[in-house]
Parts: sequence; C-alpha cells; structure tokens
Amino acid sequence: MSISLSHRLFVLLLRLTGGRKILGKQFAKGCSATAAPKPKEIEAYGITKSEFKALPVWTYSGDDTLIYYLHGGGFILGFSALYFTMMGSIAKASGATLVAPDYPLPPEATALETHGWMRAHFVETVDKLRPKRVIIMGDSAGGNLAIGLADWLSTNNHKPADKLVLLAPWVDLEMAGPDVELNSGEQLLVHDDLRAAGKRYAGKLGVTHPLISPVFANQLALPETHIFTGDIDPLHPDIIRFAAKYPKAKIDLAKDLPHVYMLMPTKEGKAAIMRISEAVKA
Repeated sequence: MSISLSHRLFVLLLRLTGGRKILGKQFAKGCSATAAPKPKEIEAYGITKSEFKALPVWTYSGDDTLIYYLHGGGFILGFSALYFTMMGSIAKASGATLVAPDYPLPPEATALETHGWMRAHFVETVDKLRPKRVIIMGDSAGGNLAIGLADWLSTNNHKPADKLVLLAPWVDLEMAGPDVELNSGEQLLVHDDLRAAGKRYAGKLGVTHPLISPVFANQLALPETHIFTGDIDPLHPDIIRFAAKYPKAKIDLAKDLPHVYMLMPTKEGKAAIMRISEAVKA
C-alpha cells in the first residue's frame, strides 16, 4: 500500500524528537506519568472522570453498548496524550459508551493484583451501566489484559463479552524468538526493553504463564474476536502465532505499518478507527 504523507511526517517527528530514546528512558526508570484529557477533549467527547480504588477512570458518553478499553504501555506507562482523541473517535463513530480505566501497574501492583483490580472494576462498571452489549478492547499490553478479562468472564460464571477487539496485542512477553529488525517506520519499540518490562510485570508467575503470555494458553474461551495488526510491528509475528489458535478470529492486516499505528494522528490511523468502529457496530 502507499503510505500517506501524514504517516511519514509523524514518523519523522518521532525520529527528530528522539521518541525511541525518550521511551527507553521511561522503560529504564520503570514508570511514567499518566496523562489526562484536555478541556477541549472533555467537551468534544462528553468525558467524565471517576475513581476506582483511588485510580482515575475516564468515561465517554454514548449508547447502551459498552466498550471497556484497556490502554497499552508495556505495563510501564499510563495513558499518553494520544489516547483521548483516539478513544473519543472510536466512541463517537460507534455511538458506544467507552470506559477507560487507568489500571494499576508495577511496582505498586503485581500482575495478579492488576488483573484483580481490572476484574472488580469491570464487574462494577457493568452492574452500574447495565449495557446491552459489551465489547472488551485493548491495545498492546492492554490487549494482553483484554484477552485475560474476556477468558475470565467466560470461565467464571459471568456473562461473556459480546466481542473482543485487539489492537496490536502483546501476547508473548517472553519474546524468545529472534529479534525482528526494526523497520525505519517503527520508531519506538526496543526488544530488550520489552523483555525486561515483561519479566518485571510477570514476577513470580514467569513470562510463559498463560495469564502473562496468552500465546502459551492451550485454548482460551474467547468471544468473537477482531485483531488489528501492522506487518512491520515487531510484535506482529507473535500476534499471528496467537491468531492461528483461533481460526475464527478476524484479522485486519495493515501493510507497511508499525506497532499501534491506529493510535497515530495519521490518515492510516483514522481509517483504522473507522474499521474498529465498524467491528464494534457489526
């Protein structure tokens, strides 16, 4: 496919501003500040803030379909500023109510505590909103959590989610395969940083535990699943390995596009948001 000028300019901006180096420092530090929506975003998308166990939760007003959105960030980073317009665009295009929790991260929480917090908040959210349809959605590390939440609902006497929508999910935290050479269009991810973050998050469970790396699960109880991935994403080979276990999963493959390209303020990102919204509505 022909890559748009907006994508090439955005990648150039990341390179010129040292995006990979900045991200590497945050991974080395082991934490990062989390962002909040700007006043104009709050007004444009009808965002409200609440808290669950002292952590912020952002809700976008919509209809009786619930999108429960779990952000990425390698289990190191909170929300970045890019998320709020991206999530708002999905909510607006689909008409759904979108709830995005700022879930706990290491070192304040272990992996089991993160899952426990997420499950408790999800159950409270559904009890409060009483949605007719539930879509669990997440990108990268959030996609990892989304898989775990969807399986937990189906196997623990809860009503299963109607759909699971995964955006460049991080499904293998071991990352034992050979490193994929970073394409010039992939400016941020560094394999060693991810491996270290994965071990830190996994803790005593270890990176090959199915709760930590769903690619190692024999078979998970997943609802209708949609997976969005770019073929120059270093995580792409693992995503395809995971998807092969679920032949009914619908794959949206973007040629020559990097990790979480759908979050980027580019022509390709905006087009992906429309396809994601269609998957929600279908």
